[in-house]
Amino acid sequence: MTLLALALGLGIVCFLIWWLLIETEGVYLGRRVVIALYDLVAHRYDRIKQFDEYADHVLVSQALTAAIAPKTDPLILDVATGTGRVPLLMASSAGFHGHVVGMDASRRMLSVARAKRIAQGFDSFITLLRGDASQLPFPAEHFDVVTCLEALEFMPDQAVALAEMARVLKRGGILLTTIRIDTRWMPDRTWKESKMREVLTALGLRDIHFAIWQEDYSQVWARKPM
Repeated sequence: MTLLALALGLGIVCFLIWWLLIETEGVYLGRRVVIALYDLVAHRYDRIKQFDEYADHVLVSQALTAAIAPKTDPLILDVATGTGRVPLLMASSAGFHGHVVGMDASRRMLSVARAKRIAQGFDSFITLLRGDASQLPFPAEHFDVVTCLEALEFMPDQAVALAEMARVLKRGGILLTTIRIDTRWMPDRTWKESKMREVLTALGLRDIHFAIWQEDYSQVWARKPM
């Protein structure tokens, strides 16, 4: 019985470590832990995530290009940019003449993003900054597009972050964010479509709709009225 109890206890401890550090990426342990974990895996992050580049181009960069047409030189903010996924997607899009500001709290994730920006020759299209999503260092109505992909549920206060994104979005501008579909492992951190619609509506955003994107996430689109 003693060995069985020890084995059970060890199993519970291993599960908790996996859940707290891997599955939920440290969010229940506080913002500093989340940032530290991203710093730790920054140079392996793209290999871990294995983004589908073709799907991203079709469902992110091409979709955004169509949403803001005929404007070809938008100013875009990508919150929680990580290794520069959205900035690099947009900069590599045919006919894109705008600029993307990628912001993240992890120094090492930004370091990887900078290396990719230089390697791909996109210095003139992309600016990378370290910052906090709950206090965006930009004036109101500054960006044509604001994006935030696969990140809201890892922020200390999602509503505050969304309010900041809405604040810096120009009238007529587009917000593209995501909600996690599988909510089993992140109680009180993931929102259903109804909650996201309620929050975005309260922030004054309109034309809110949800789109299938990938196994774990749905896209959320909204527009700031003119």
